[in-house]
Amino acid sequence: MLKGIFTWLIVSCIYFGMNAAVWAQVWVLQANPTNGTANVLSGGKIQFVSSTEGWISTSRGNLLHTTDAGNSWSVVTPFPSDTVWSFADPAVTMSWVNQTHGWKINGIGTTFGRGYGAVLHMTTDGGATWQKKVMSTTAGDAGLEVQFIDENTGWALIYNLDSATALFQKSTDGGNSWVTPTHDTVGIFSFVDADNGWSIMNTASEDTSMLINHTTDGGIHWVAQYTDVSAGAFNAIQFTDSNNGWVVGGEGKILKTTDGGTTWFKVTNTGIAPQSKSKCLFYLNADTGWIGTNDGIPNENPDRVVLHTTDGGANWTTSYRTQNDSSAVFSIFFLDANNGWFTGDYGRIEHTINGGTEIKGNGRRVPDVFSLYQNYPNPTNPTTAIAYDIPNLSFVTLRVYNVLGQLVETLVSSYKQSGHYQVTFDGSSLPSGVYFYRLEAGSFVQVRKLMILK
Repeated sequence: MLKGIFTWLIVSCIYFGMNAAVWAQVWVLQANPTNGTANVLSGGKIQFVSSTEGWISTSRGNLLHTTDAGNSWSVVTPFPSDTVWSFADPAVTMSWVNQTHGWKINGIGTTFGRGYGAVLHMTTDGGATWQKKVMSTTAGDAGLEVQFIDENTGWALIYNLDSATALFQKSTDGGNSWVTPTHDTVGIFSFVDADNGWSIMNTASEDTSMLINHTTDGGIHWVAQYTDVSAGAFNAIQFTDSNNGWVVGGEGKILKTTDGGTTWFKVTNTGIAPQSKSKCLFYLNADTGWIGTNDGIPNENPDRVVLHTTDGGANWTTSYRTQNDSSAVFSIFFLDANNGWFTGDYGRIEHTINGGTEIKGNGRRVPDVFSLYQNYPNPTNPTTAIAYDIPNLSFVTLRVYNVLGQLVETLVSSYKQSGHYQVTFDGSSLPSGVYFYRLEAGSFVQVRKLMILK
């Protein structure tokens, strides 16, 4: 037994040092546990609370939860007896301030897009237990947005689908009680602290008059900062601090401010078509960010695209592109400049570990052979990503061994459809040294070496 293991360990060493950039340029599709069923959970907002733990709000009112960086996701239903649904587009229905405190706002009812009230699900122990707060039972109402900036202070938006009006709410006790702090009309918002926030809203028909409003007192008063009368609705807003913010929307609309919204200017150097519609964005800071958009005319199969900048929008690269696919990107989240995820139509979840290196053409590989790639980074301390290709439906195992041929961990043991996959191996509990990982799929076997260096 051990002799056989050592044989394939030694033979596999010839692959050591292969350039990980072969696969690192590709966003990797992660498995949604409900794909392939009649009740697919369309991905809404995605947020990670650590390098391995993340959450996704879904259109069915549930959540998806991962503790292994998205290699596997489980469905979390806080109150199985509740009948709720949730907006996935816009993807603003969930907020986490740390690993323990999270909130998700929903619409009450059995039919997506029909409002019978709003209910908030919240946890203070990382999802082990949940509480709920019914915020409205008014006909037409549905929960649209929630954002907390700490464990106590947060805001919510309840939207009436019948009257197209919004009710802005504020909590200072973690969501247990809510008040209406203003009589001003408030749209989708972004707060950077307890006082400073901005919101976007439409003030006329056909999306021809859009406003950006600003508050400096936690939402009690709002002042109009910018009016845009050009075609194309605002879809998403984010500020990274009290000065730097972005707004994206339809008709190629991307706006930027560096003075807290006093002045805004349009960004026109992204390279996408002027008819493109952007639905989400995520910025780590004033310089580094991503925009989920398309490249072409909506409803005419434009390319699905993620744009990326590292210099505040002076230059852009195409982080992701799928041709002739009009399905949208709903939400983007990055832990740092390299590790990020996005969600989209039809339950799509994608992950990258290099920030989305610029790619050409389609941007995704359809594998025609089995392949196991060199882990990256290597050496690692303590986590590393391992990618592999499956050309057809196969039962796949991916296991890690030490130099004695002893099994350290089984990373994959399940059937996989054709695709390019990525898993994360955490070696934090292991000593420094050489290890081997082995992929088996049908008659295909391949082994590679990795190093843990602490």
